[in-house]
Amino acid sequence: MEQEIKYSTIIKSNSLVNAIYKMPINSSHLFSIMLRHITANDVVSDDGKLHTITAVEFGKLLGIEDNQYRELKLATKFLLSAIVKVPLSKDNYFEYSIFDTAQYVLGDGYTSLAFSRNFLPFIQGLKGDYTRLDLAQTLRLRKFGSVRIYEKLMQYAKPDFSGWWNVSIDDLKRLLSIDGSSVYSDTRYFNTCVFYPAIAEISKQLSWDIKVKKIKIGRIIKEFEITFKDVNRGGLFSKDNMAKGNKQTRLNQAHRAADARAELSRLAHCKKIGIK
Repeated sequence: MEQEIKYSTIIKSNSLVNAIYKMPINSSHLFSIMLRHITANDVVSDDGKLHTITAVEFGKLLGIEDNQYRELKLATKFLLSAIVKVPLSKDNYFEYSIFDTAQYVLGDGYTSLAFSRNFLPFIQGLKGDYTRLDLAQTLRLRKFGSVRIYEKLMQYAKPDFSGWWNVSIDDLKRLLSIDGSSVYSDTRYFNTCVFYPAIAEISKQLSWDIKVKKIKIGRIIKEFEITFKDVNRGGLFSKDNMAKGNKQTRLNQAHRAADARAELSRLAHCKKIGIK
C-alpha cells in the first residue's frame, strides 16, 4: 500500500474553485482527502497514479463509526461519475471527470483512486492562480454548501486573516448547481435553507467572524457582501502551516481582475491538455 501522506493544506486552481458541481458531503470530503497526495509543483506528473485511503482512516477523519467501508465505497462510486463544469464564458464550458480509476480491496478495507489526466492541470503544475485550503478546516464542515462557500472565501483571504467577497445570489446558486428545477431556486428557501445555514456553520466550526450585508434593488435582495476574519490564529495562516508551503504555493492576495485571470487560466489549461 502506498505510504500515507498527511498534508495540512491542499491546493486547488481558482478555475476549480469557481467551477460548478454538486456532490454528497462525504464524496466532497473524500475528494479533498485525496488532494493530500498532490503537490502543486512545476509539472503535471501524477498521470494514472493510484492514491489509497483505508476505511478506518476515512471513518476517523469524518467521524463515521459504523459501516466505514460501505460509506467509503459509496463516496468513491459517486466521485467516479462526478462531473465538474468549468465555465469559459456565459454560454461555453468544459466538463471534466475528477477520477477515472478506482481499486477496491474488500479484505484489506481500503480504496485507491487515480485522478483523470485532463483534470490534473486544475490541481497540479500551478504557478499562482490557485487557492490554499486547510484540510482540517474543510473536514469540520458537514454541509456541501458550507464547503463551497468556505473555498470561495479562502480565494479572497489576505495574510491578515481577513477578506471580503461580493457575490450575486444568482452566481451563488450557480456555484452550488442550484437550477430552476430545485426547490432552493426560490430565493427565500435558498437563503433560509442553504446560504445562512452555511454561513452559520462556517462561523461556528471554524471560529470565523463573518458579517453578511444584503445589497438590494428596491425590495429585492440581489447580492451579498460577505466580510470575514479567521480569528483562529492556529489555523491555515499560522507560522507552522505557512512554513510548510514552498515559494510557489503562497497564499493568493485579495481580489484579482477575475475575467482576465479566468481567460488566462482557460488558455493555459487548454495548452496543457493539448487543445488548440
